[in-house]
Amino acid sequence: MPYDGLLELLQDFEALPDLNKSVSIFDIAGYPHYENVSSNILAFYLNPNNEHGLDNLFLSSLLNLAGVNELGRQEGVQVSREVSTKKGGRIDIVVETDQRMIGIENKIFHHLNNDLGDYSSSIDEWAGKNKLEATKIILSIKKEANSHGFINVTYEDYWVKIKENLGSYITTSSQKWLLYLVDFMSTIENLSGGKMELDDNDQFFIENKERIESLINARNAFMLKLNSQVRELSDFIDKPVGCDRQWIYSKSILVHDYILSGNSIAFDLEISPQGWRLELFGRNTSSESYLKDLFLQSNLSNRNVLNKGTRYRLDEYELSTEKSLIKESMVKWFNLISEADKKYATN
Repeated sequence: MPYDGLLELLQDFEALPDLNKSVSIFDIAGYPHYENVSSNILAFYLNPNNEHGLDNLFLSSLLNLAGVNELGRQEGVQVSREVSTKKGGRIDIVVETDQRMIGIENKIFHHLNNDLGDYSSSIDEWAGKNKLEATKIILSIKKEANSHGFINVTYEDYWVKIKENLGSYITTSSQKWLLYLVDFMSTIENLSGGKMELDDNDQFFIENKERIESLINARNAFMLKLNSQVRELSDFIDKPVGCDRQWIYSKSILVHDYILSGNSIAFDLEISPQGWRLELFGRNTSSESYLKDLFLQSNLSNRNVLNKGTRYRLDEYELSTEKSLIKESMVKWFNLISEADKKYATN
């Protein structure tokens, strides 16, 4: 494929809109992928007495979707996790208010194969003992059928209801827990598992599959060409006197290891599309301190060396530089560092 066509392909890609979406802290941690952890977060927000400052927003919104509308200000709300049923099952969340016993089965990924009959009769029994009304809810990402008195509420509908009512709580809510809530809601939305939406970037890769593969193959051939230069240079340079080891790292870096005054240092000569780069660094903390002292000596202090944190940029060469000139420069630096070490050892 002509290279002007590949250049045109890159220009087309750069013209696409930036569609990068930020990830939430929960996406990074992977927590909501575990139902019990998402249930812990949910239980925290369902309790109006917790420090989030959202009062009964979560509880009233969920009950509204389940057809319950009498919930007002609640003082004695108790939220429990993993409550054992009569037959040894575990209901994800149980909420007890002044008027109501609420059982919530939280479903993120797993199929709904719980013994809902056992769950339902257990909730009825607990409610009856305390003369409370019983409400049973399946909160799920995917639509589930109502069964054994359980009413299905989807996260999609739940988040819509939360967002509708959130404005009334903005001034009283904790900003910290509000930000966590937004992250949590966003993460659950991303787990919906619905039809994949293809954006402009996706469509670009679909429509240009063959051209992109051609570009990748051309780049891989170029990188192989560069790496072959490292092998040729390694064969061209005899292992210097005093060098502990000469070897190639990751195909693109010619390494020379030295032990100087008991310190382990290394010269890295790396090739990339931008050219050759020669750097010096210590392989441990004491060796880094040694190099720092070494570069304060007169024969090195006046050298134009770029300090890159714990690495020292000694020299750079264009890709077209003759190997003999690169070798000459490297040998010069080997000798300079060795001479500096001799002075260091006598001080």
